[in-house]
Amino acid sequence: MHDQVWPECLAKLKEELPSQQYNTWLRPLQGECLENALHLYAPNKFVLDWVKEKFLNRINEILSELSLDQQA
Repeated sequence: MHDQVWPECLAKLKEELPSQQYNTWLRPLQGECLENALHLYAPNKFVLDWVKEKFLNRINEILSELSLDQQA
């Protein structure tokens, strides 16, 4: 997994979501690639829990798509 995967994922989410949702929940997240995995950091537990509940499945889908694009 490369260092640009989180910015690429964010760009896709920004296209898909209303700007208020994106700016409130996803823009504050920080991503870091460590040992071939993406680690996301939220500013607080409330944001973390909300993102897990509402967006984690879509984030994982996008990451899978991006990794397939990298392999092609």
